[in-house]
Amino acid sequence: MLARAQDFERRLEAYYADLRDRSTVDGVRLLTHYLARHRRHLPEALGAYSPSELGQLGRVPLKCDDTDFDPAKCFEGKRVPSNVTGDELLGVAIGFVENLITFYRWLVVQPMGEEARGLFQSLLQIEEKHVIELKKIRAMHYF
Repeated sequence: MLARAQDFERRLEAYYADLRDRSTVDGVRLLTHYLARHRRHLPEALGAYSPSELGQLGRVPLKCDDTDFDPAKCFEGKRVPSNVTGDELLGVAIGFVENLITFYRWLVVQPMGEEARGLFQSLLQIEEKHVIELKKIRAMHYF
């Protein structure tokens, strides 16, 4: 499950880098730099665990259908044009984070040990705070 989250974050960073390179709108380019910082969320949560603890957490068996959360599918049909507005981009970004929130909410209710649940709960809280920040930025029409 952590590998899926890491894959999602790698894809998200590449998505924003691609848009940054294609866009000529300074505000959108600035916004892509901010949004690409999302890649720090997973390492931030994992930093509270030792390598041995992470190894143990990685061996926690979970029942999961491969179609439940497929990072590649999260990005299908989501490429925005280079002239996207900041408001439109924030809407897309909020959707991406909400996909991740749904994934983490699903994980925290799965049968697992408290340490593993604590990790996923921490990731869920980070993403819930992030989506609130994005919604505030969008409401203020900064971009």
